[in-house]
Amino acid sequence: MTDSHETRSAALRAAAHRRIELKEALSQVEVAAASPSADPAWRDRVLQHLQALQIALLEHVEEVEDENGLLAELLEVAPRLANQIAHVRDEHPVLRDQVASTIAVAETCSDVEQIRSTILLALSAIARHRQKGADLVYEGYDVDIGGS
Repeated sequence: MTDSHETRSAALRAAAHRRIELKEALSQVEVAAASPSADPAWRDRVLQHLQALQIALLEHVEEVEDENGLLAELLEVAPRLANQIAHVRDEHPVLRDQVASTIAVAETCSDVEQIRSTILLALSAIARHRQKGADLVYEGYDVDIGGS
């Protein structure tokens, strides 16, 4: 990787774009889960948005963990953050498993409250991960990555 400003800007832009997509997917799952469960299409809608969240999460992980991605760049720019970068990276498989498990619960469970509780736990975990990522970027670059 070169040390050019353009490369950093590209990694930050790509990560910010994925961050926005992930936030939108989180919001869609929350809206679907909060909709009336008596609607016969409720489960299908919830599953559709959970699957979209799963894709957005996988794309986020792929983007930031790429050899030219944000985490590699942060490590180069701010090696003092190595432990925090490792912690954020280590959360990725946990989050992937949690979303997959949430999809399995939504597919098989008949208890709507159980489904909603499982969804809220996954959404909360991803929201905390996004917050850690924003803090990490700010510490490394002194910039707000955006994407609320």
